[in-house]
Amino acid sequence: MLAAWDEVGTHPMADRGIGFVRGDLAEDDVLRRACVHRANSVLIDARDDNEALAVAVTVDHVAAGAHIVVALRDLGKEAHFRYVNAGIRCVQWHSPHMVTEEIQAPGITEVYAELMTHGGGNTYTLRLTEPSTFGDCQAAFGWRHSATVLAVRTADQLLISPLWKTALPVGTVLYYVGHRPITPGQLTAAMAAS
Repeated sequence: MLAAWDEVGTHPMADRGIGFVRGDLAEDDVLRRACVHRANSVLIDARDDNEALAVAVTVDHVAAGAHIVVALRDLGKEAHFRYVNAGIRCVQWHSPHMVTEEIQAPGITEVYAELMTHGGGNTYTLRLTEPSTFGDCQAAFGWRHSATVLAVRTADQLLISPLWKTALPVGTVLYYVGHRPITPGQLTAAMAAS
């Protein structure tokens, strides 16, 4: 269901089979006409951040328990939305891919933010000194170092979460999340012990 302000004169996505409601989006009855009270997820993309906050207050009241995602112009205003509901997820408005990911995988933007925050889950790289498979590397990183390999870069390409049977030649770069850097020697010892 798509809800928009009164000045949106015609349904902007009429060809997609999506319902359309117009009105003051900070009003309970308008959101109920848009069936927000039955929604699992609600995306708020308002004209400005103050308007988004007003809509978020009403959405939180009408759709208690729904996953609320707000596209913000200024992420510095995220704290205001936490006053309404600590579970509201705020995403930079000019990043539609992140908005989509947050709707589909609630909480993923918090994971990304933690990975990008100094002192959070740190990311590291390690170049393989002997051939292996992705699965052997993933098992060794996980069991011996409580780390997770996210991606690998071979001479030809970057692979995100490849199949565990993927062969990795010498020189492949591993990108991983962990508590500390792992040396090639530590990886070799961990793989021998597995």
